[in-house]
Amino acid sequence: MTKKDTIQNIDYAIIAQAHTPMYLIHKYWARKPHNVVADYIKHYSKEGEIVLDPFGGSGVTAMEAIKAGRKAVSIDLNPMSAFLIENTLSQISPREIEAEFSKLEAKLKDHINDLYETKCPKCGKKVVAICLHWEKDKPNKVMFECDSCNIKRGKDVDNFDLKKIKEAEVLKPKHYPQSGLAYNGNKFMKREGKETIAELFTKRNLYSLSILFDEIEKIENKKLQNVFKFAFTSMVHLASNMTPVRPTRQFSSFWALQSYWTPPVYMESNVWMLFESAVLGKQGVLKGKEDAANQITIYKKAKTFEELNDGANILFETANALELNKIVPKNSVDYIFTDPPYGGAVQYFELSTLWASWLGMDLDYADEITINSQQEKDFDYYHKMLKSAFREMYQVLKPGKYLTLTFHSTEIAVWNSIIKAVILNGFDLEKIVYQPPARASAKGLLQPYGSAVGDYYIRFRKPDVEKLLSERAMDKETYEREVVMAAKGIIEERGEPTIYQRILNGIMVELKGGRNVPIGAKNVEDVLKEHIGKEFELKNIKDAKGKTTGKAWWLKGRDYTNFSTPALSERVGKTILQVLDRKVKASFDDILQEIFIQFPNALTPDTADINSILEEYSVKTSDGKWRLKPEQQKIQRDTIHNLMIYHLAELGKKAGFKVWIGSQEQKSKVKNKPLSEICDRIPVFRFVPQDSLSLERIKQIDVLWLEDGRIRYEFEVENTTGISEAIIRGSNIPEQLKPKRFIVIPKEREKFLFRKLQEPILAETIKKTKWNFIRYADLKKLVGGARKTFNASELDEVAKMPRENTGEKQMNLNHFD
Repeated sequence: MTKKDTIQNIDYAIIAQAHTPMYLIHKYWARKPHNVVADYIKHYSKEGEIVLDPFGGSGVTAMEAIKAGRKAVSIDLNPMSAFLIENTLSQISPREIEAEFSKLEAKLKDHINDLYETKCPKCGKKVVAICLHWEKDKPNKVMFECDSCNIKRGKDVDNFDLKKIKEAEVLKPKHYPQSGLAYNGNKFMKREGKETIAELFTKRNLYSLSILFDEIEKIENKKLQNVFKFAFTSMVHLASNMTPVRPTRQFSSFWALQSYWTPPVYMESNVWMLFESAVLGKQGVLKGKEDAANQITIYKKAKTFEELNDGANILFETANALELNKIVPKNSVDYIFTDPPYGGAVQYFELSTLWASWLGMDLDYADEITINSQQEKDFDYYHKMLKSAFREMYQVLKPGKYLTLTFHSTEIAVWNSIIKAVILNGFDLEKIVYQPPARASAKGLLQPYGSAVGDYYIRFRKPDVEKLLSERAMDKETYEREVVMAAKGIIEERGEPTIYQRILNGIMVELKGGRNVPIGAKNVEDVLKEHIGKEFELKNIKDAKGKTTGKAWWLKGRDYTNFSTPALSERVGKTILQVLDRKVKASFDDILQEIFIQFPNALTPDTADINSILEEYSVKTSDGKWRLKPEQQKIQRDTIHNLMIYHLAELGKKAGFKVWIGSQEQKSKVKNKPLSEICDRIPVFRFVPQDSLSLERIKQIDVLWLEDGRIRYEFEVENTTGISEAIIRGSNIPEQLKPKRFIVIPKEREKFLFRKLQEPILAETIKKTKWNFIRYADLKKLVGGARKTFNASELDEVAKMPRENTGEKQMNLNHFD
């Protein structure tokens, strides 16, 4: 590979952007962020090269590949995959779609809406219901909008509504799916209480759907017909009983679980309104296809792989990944990006049955790679099939080229199987990167245990010379020891109590030699639980009001004095300041991307934490970017920081002490004089460790007051987030010297520091090491006037703990008892 061809690897997370309209038309499970997929394609392939996804799913890889000027091959055993790609990309004008919709509207709108007719309780006029709420299979509430009264709300079901429901129940539907929720007589795993597709709908909705689908099938233009079937299947699940009523969303719902399940309170939505939205709405076919046409300017479908070398740019087929060589020649693919099945976590074929049954598609359950007891497919079957699939990928990928697979499950057996299946086929594992989700549940993140939030992107390379590896595994004891050591290392590296999700992210990356995990090994969560009270303890996470909101993991018996690096939150805060110092104004994504690069995997902070730091230091500009507050500008921060050090040095000398100023700060100037000029020469720091590391840390402390070479007072001037950093430096001064310790803080930082001191470990360490806090304003008062002497005991009189607001009474250290 030449220098020009050298690949700049992606070893960090990428900010996940919201999907554009082309990806919002139709629901599909585990759809990956399109911009993240696009970045990987652009990094690991060149324009004109061939990108393969053998588990094509919703087609994100294929569509992003041709958008980026590559050629795409997308294979999936599920025919819904080809259906989604075909109808997203098919070239049909908006005018054709609108014209055909108008015909359907003229035939069906009034008839279907009449089925959902209700009466406004205010004016008594007939209106059309948007949806009904059913509880235990009985209607109890009608949601409607009345233009005459200008209201949109709900009402109790009355006799008129019950009559309309009964009238609809006797209507005979046209064609509708007769499929059972089973295959070969075996019921689906992911079903609760229902036996057939038809049972998932109220009789009124089933009738409405059937006459709508019947009219769609009469459209003569097959390409146009398929687009309207696309719109139909995009909303059919929303017309089912699987849609829970949410307290905050009374007029709309969603398919809540990856299962055929009817919630206790569900929604019956007006079928015509759903279909109209599926065609003309914000996430409808019309906007989605316009977006696809704008983003993908060249679309030429190939019928065979060879046609990709003759002007075509995309090949998608319903085929088996285990027979890839029948479609794709050996050593012909330049890059593979794929999202393989995660054991039995998502039963794709079962869930696709709802759509496939309306479309008349046959699903090949026999060859699906999954774990499913009803199909008599166990873990051994899954691993065997997965290994065969990756063997096919190995054969079609060119030597020296890359495979990236995404992975979500943290079940160690599945993780082990995926890694092993790839490596044993000869691929070299190069890197695992944790990729945070676009949005994560704050409540879920704060739980002490749980499953993965986000994905792992795993990079493999096909070596230039083929090799096959034999299976080998560590013993269970070694595996569990490595899990515990990895968790300890992650907490140590973060330097603060750590939520389980962050530990899990790091451990899964550390287990990159997944083929070594023994069969039957415990999941990470179960291993770590056994070590609570030994190596680990759980600490409460508290909000600013002191309310416990979750749990975090910590190293038993440790506090901040035992660490060598500042807390991660402080390092992230400094990074944010550096970005804003450098760029003056920056978007949230600019800041987030820099943080993702500097703090990967277990170190990746939550976006909510980043937001809170941004709100502390900066303000939003009119264009939505962030800019430092005036008092946080670098020149202002440095000026005030140095002035406080100067004042502390003045007071120390007036109190009769020798004064040391931090080695970094000595280079700064106050009143046009270097601070080094007021720093006393200290030949020896007595009674402290004399090793170079400890001495260097002591010399970095902002200000020291010494008596006969013995440290009596220690000061840190805090103007960023450096409390733990101050504690770490101060921990090098032996406790037997009993130094007085003070952190000097600006008034505007009090509220932020108050919130930080809700962290139990930090509060405990502050109390244990006897740190006190002095506000800038109070320090300036001590300096004021022309006094020639100073009594150090005056510091105790102004030392207070940070408070949440200036109207509250100041608290002392006993607040943390």
